[in-house]
Amino acid sequence: MFSKVKQMSANTVETSTSDSNTIGKKRGAEKLSTEQVSAPVKKKKQGPYMPYEFDGTELSIIMEKSRSGELLPKVKVAGKEDSQYVTQFNTPIMKTIYNDLKEGGDSHNVKFGKSATNYDYNIKSGKGVSDKVLRAMPNEAERQEAFFQWAETTCEALLSKAFETKGCMENHKKKAKKNAKKNKSEEKDEFMKGANLSMFKDTTIDDENVDLFVCKRKGSYKDESGVATDNRPVFWKRTREGFEKMEVKYVGMGSELKYQVSFRLYSTPTMYGVGCDLGKNICIVSLKKKAAVSTEPYIPYFD
Repeated sequence: MFSKVKQMSANTVETSTSDSNTIGKKRGAEKLSTEQVSAPVKKKKQGPYMPYEFDGTELSIIMEKSRSGELLPKVKVAGKEDSQYVTQFNTPIMKTIYNDLKEGGDSHNVKFGKSATNYDYNIKSGKGVSDKVLRAMPNEAERQEAFFQWAETTCEALLSKAFETKGCMENHKKKAKKNAKKNKSEEKDEFMKGANLSMFKDTTIDDENVDLFVCKRKGSYKDESGVATDNRPVFWKRTREGFEKMEVKYVGMGSELKYQVSFRLYSTPTMYGVGCDLGKNICIVSLKKKAAVSTEPYIPYFD
């Protein structure tokens, strides 16, 4: 169903070589034996594991049982269908509109049942690329458009596989069959229409409609000993030599990020659809800091 898309962004991988020095004759001294000496090679720091670009990876939709034993379709890399890990795909560089990426994620949002033990890290991103990025990556705005279309096509592929597979989401197929009979339409069309695609939202900023891409990451998990461990993403920045980890306290609106997403088809007794999970690694391209808030009272100056 999917074909490999031509890579749109320039390859930025850099390689380095080590020089070697030769000890030869020294003027005014006895002849020395020639010896090849290798200069010490500085070990390259390990960067983020982000091998799969959304537009440079051939996909395969396969059927697997979830932890609850339910048969559901999943997205894998073609040729690596046996991998036990969920495939995470790199986004293009995206502009952050809203996020809960600070420590503790959205644990402050008690109105929606969040707490110190039940919280998520999330990003709501939109389109738009800074001039600085465009000068280095002139196709990135086009890749943003392609990414939204790619995500929609991938969701359609997952839902189609679910509809065509016997024993998968049969209760929802029955509802689609009833709706098709009532509306005089196709069962598959009703099934596709009834799915919720939670990664696609929209909002209004300065009276302008903005398309959002939404994904989230579970805030904590229990390790082997049963201790709750924070699951905050790891932040990276590009350096001249490669990548290094970055301490990030706050990600302001308008920051430019490149991160990982995976697809998850879900089914409950009352609803079904596809969501996107935020991956482990986030690359900071540009960071907008939180605006300073004055604690001083407003009193005009009188000369």
